Amino acid sequence: HIERGGSHVATLEPGAHFGELSLLDDGPRSATVTTTGPATLLAIDRATVRTALATSSDLALALLAHLAGLVRDR
Repeated sequence: HIERGGSHVATLEPGAHFGELSLLDDGPRSATVTTTGPATLLAIDRATVRTALATSSDLALALLAHLAGLVRDR
């Protein structure tokens, strides 16, 4: 589940993703994600994501659209 400021704000479904903001800057985390059971996670480092964004405008636009949706939903 996702906590912000000690309060539960959301529950992620299988296949969900998190941590997008940390791939873009060195700012503090905006939330804490904790598993409530067994989980398999895939970690992608910032350099890999930045290379992918630099070489794929479609991927960059998709990430921007996703982040805009997160801001809008706040």
